[in-house]
Amino acid sequence: MKPITRRSFNSLAGGAVATLAAPAVWAQKEPIRIGVLLPMSGPLATLGNDVYRGFQLAQEWANAEGGVFGRPVEFAIADVPSSTEAVSQCNRLISRDRVKVIVGSYASSISLPASQVAERNKVLYLEQGAVADDITKRGFKYLFRMIYPATELGAGAARFATDVAIPGCGLDLAGAKVALLTEDSANGTAIAEGAKAWLAQKKVQIVDATSYSYKTTDMSSFVQRYKSLQPDILIACQYTPDCILFARQSREAGLNFKAVIGNGGGHNVGDYADALLDDVNGVFNAGTSVNINPAGLTPEAAALFKRFHEQHPKRFEGRLPSAHTGMGFTAMNLLLKRLLPAAGEMDVEKIRQAALALDLPAGSTIVGWGVKFDPKTQSNTRAFPTYDQWRARKIVTIAPEPFGLAKPVAMPLPAWGQRGNI
Repeated sequence: MKPITRRSFNSLAGGAVATLAAPAVWAQKEPIRIGVLLPMSGPLATLGNDVYRGFQLAQEWANAEGGVFGRPVEFAIADVPSSTEAVSQCNRLISRDRVKVIVGSYASSISLPASQVAERNKVLYLEQGAVADDITKRGFKYLFRMIYPATELGAGAARFATDVAIPGCGLDLAGAKVALLTEDSANGTAIAEGAKAWLAQKKVQIVDATSYSYKTTDMSSFVQRYKSLQPDILIACQYTPDCILFARQSREAGLNFKAVIGNGGGHNVGDYADALLDDVNGVFNAGTSVNINPAGLTPEAAALFKRFHEQHPKRFEGRLPSAHTGMGFTAMNLLLKRLLPAAGEMDVEKIRQAALALDLPAGSTIVGWGVKFDPKTQSNTRAFPTYDQWRARKIVTIAPEPFGLAKPVAMPLPAWGQRGNI
């Protein structure tokens, strides 16, 4: 499916309601306008577009069921390719489009400045996917985050390495060599910090910890470094273009690891599998998944999970949903079906109180999370990482229970070109 471009935004925003089988009386009702702030062009476009597809499904389903307050939901969309545009685009949504709620933004480097603008203007900002710890350490009143913090994700990936990958590869903790490769934004930096802390606690040797700009166009120097250091386990936090670039250059150079553990962003999206084909098989990922065991969900969430997986390929030209689409859907659906109805009107203070009062147990969303916002940080305390592995070019959840569908295999990871049977 072609990415959504800046030029197509106006037609998407204006046509999203009109294309639905909405009640005729909606023509006389003012829409509920929600701000959408995502990287839909530039280096992060693959991920931003995935999130937006989740937003679209939640919007279209809500409108098909009568909208919110009997009014259609309409998006005011801001493309934010990088942190450079975050402030100006958020200001535009607030001043020109007069939105009272913004949902975004996937990337921590975008969320940090954009949410500051929203806070200053007393606009509620619902962050669906940015994990940097600093986002919710600023004492903001109008910022709510759905996802877990980055240090928790990094520690989770490292724990998977010590508890599963290292022993699974026939190594012991004292003898295993681990390398950390992370992009250098607040997201990647915090993930590296969480991983380092866990590995230090377990006395595992870190042979290299390197960060880089995700905008890089050459990663051969890292490949050559690792060929020299020969780490057993790679823990990586990368976005889609740099993740694929590193994998391709590793394959060309014959660089192999006994296990690769990604941290979302690049390692758990279909574009990664499309680029590597069978060589994607066996790679692990710590992050969020929509390919979980629905038996662990509440009946309501399980029904939504089934509908989501059935309708997504039909709506998006056969494309299977990614974790980022699932997170986007989860956040927007929560807003449209829970928070706004509980608030009763488009009043920011009432929406904020509805968010603080929300209390959903684990298993209440299609990604397995519950929802309970910490009253101090306003971060979701019931979000948690899941662990996946690529099998037959499809990503499958392996932990935690009760959401796992399979057990981890292929440890150590076969060399390039030898993964077709995984």
